Amino acid sequence: SGWAPMPVPPRLKELVPTAERTAVTWRHTFDNPGADWFKPEFDAGAWKEGPAGFGTALTPGAETRTEWNTSDIWIRRTFTLRAVPAGSVQLLIHHDEDAEVYINGVLAARLPGYTTEYENVELGAAARAALKTGSNTLAAHCRQTGGGQYIDVGVVEAVER
Repeated sequence: SGWAPMPVPPRLKELVPTAERTAVTWRHTFDNPGADWFKPEFDAGAWKEGPAGFGTALTPGAETRTEWNTSDIWIRRTFTLRAVPAGSVQLLIHHDEDAEVYINGVLAARLPGYTTEYENVELGAAARAALKTGSNTLAAHCRQTGGGQYIDVGVVEAVER
């Protein structure tokens, strides 16, 4: 008694699913694709296709569906928005180790180190402004230096309850 009520956390609406519950197909390469690999107009047609998450077995908190055991991986996929989200837009990401994520060619996050579970990362203003109705491109690069390795990325909208 006498305590303020706990705030109700927002509901997370999935815009781009992660590998936590389902196999999501991405294009990926283990070879450095050079400049502009993260831009929507880049042709990744020669890249392999496979389901996320990408990594090695026994990486903590990982749902590995495609083996990645080299030093680097670059991944891309497109997703469709019926409308630009009105709420807070966040990445839902699990990375081991250093990751950078782009939306429509705009840097959305540079994340050093690693996580052992999925975490929410708020999109900056530029990445948020890059979202558009229709087709969008999500691209990520992850670098491995030691221990377990994993990358999986989704996008969620925080909606008031």
